Amino acid sequence: MDKIYQYNLIGLWFKNPETERKFNLSSFKEDLYALRFVIILGTALSIIFIFVDVIRYKPDLISIVFRGGMALILLILGSLTFLFKKEKYQSTQYMSVLIALFVSSIFFLHYHFNEDPDFDIFLSNILMVIIFVTSTIMGMRFRYALLVNTINFSGYIIYIETINYSIIAERQISQLFVIYMVGILASYLLDRQKMSSFINKNELDMEVKKVDELNKVKNKLFSIISHDLRGPIVSLKGILGLYKKRAVSEEEFKQLTHNLENDLYSSSNLLDNLLAWSKSQMQGLEINKTKINLNDELLILKQLFESQLKSKGITIEISIAENHSILVDKESIQIVFRNIISNAIKFTPLGGKISISSKKHNDEMIKLEVTDSGVGIPPEKLNQLFQISKDTLIGTSSSNGAGIGLLLVKEFIELNNGEVSVDSTLGKGTSFRILLPTN
Repeated sequence: MDKIYQYNLIGLWFKNPETERKFNLSSFKEDLYALRFVIILGTALSIIFIFVDVIRYKPDLISIVFRGGMALILLILGSLTFLFKKEKYQSTQYMSVLIALFVSSIFFLHYHFNEDPDFDIFLSNILMVIIFVTSTIMGMRFRYALLVNTINFSGYIIYIETINYSIIAERQISQLFVIYMVGILASYLLDRQKMSSFINKNELDMEVKKVDELNKVKNKLFSIISHDLRGPIVSLKGILGLYKKRAVSEEEFKQLTHNLENDLYSSSNLLDNLLAWSKSQMQGLEINKTKINLNDELLILKQLFESQLKSKGITIEISIAENHSILVDKESIQIVFRNIISNAIKFTPLGGKISISSKKHNDEMIKLEVTDSGVGIPPEKLNQLFQISKDTLIGTSSSNGAGIGLLLVKEFIELNNGEVSVDSTLGKGTSFRILLPTN
């Protein structure tokens, strides 16, 4: 079970305070309606029994006073429930406890001041009803039901044995104990069922949201990719058409294709990222960890970007210790490095500089830092940096980014038990910091 849904098996409360709050908020209306129902029922029964006593028996002033007073106070307490706000969800539970103890106290007093010997089983029967109500239809959480029922059951024993002894009432203790245990069990099972239903509903909602997010991502991808791929392909088609018609010279054709090269590289990189992302989403990425020398890997990548670096006059400095190695999945980490360096080149101006360095973070991790002298990232964009968004940044060569690359960076680094963070200042550049395991 997810940590946020772990709960105490005895007291039945979620260990995560925010989850406990959400659960209580979700139960607020149901608990409030259950409380009002019990208040209305108790008030109605009190009034009915006043008339029953008057009609069937001789008028009993004590019964009329107790039952009438109880009905009046229940009406007052019931009216207070209309002031309850959802944010104060515990108010329903506290009111339930107050009403349950109030009603049982009234019947203790009623029994105490009534000298009719036929009343010897009256109090235990009433307490059985209260235990049943608080354990089931009142909507009381298990821990509160346990408290109320234990107070009433213990109070009955103390009262009968020490204050107002009756052999008939004493014999009722065993029956009351059975009802008490059944009530506690019922309350426990009902509360646990409510918690399980809450967990299942929330997990289902999360799955639905996840599917919705994936659909939104898919729609964004189609929109962005159709735009990003269409431009270079249309340009290539136009250039080839002009060349075929002899509308451009050999020299002009070379110049046009040189300018098109960067766009085609970006499109190729986009397709690679898209394929990697699709594989990770649909099939799950298989992680096969191996030792990789950081310096060797980054020198190979530097050669891969040589033409882009030359075209923009960007210098790239690699300061990696020879013995710095990482234990990672080679395929996914190559995608990570390629995207970060590609982004650095994209957003670094002509004649700019990119530096890559590493240092030991601790005995188990190495920190890799990639810093560019580029345009920087606005603060409001940093929070969306590792998400797919139409609102993409524009590179120094007017190159767009779909956002898939950085999404993969975060996902693949975390799959390799690493961490990624970014700092940026507008006009001064951006630094990506990556922590990766060494063993």
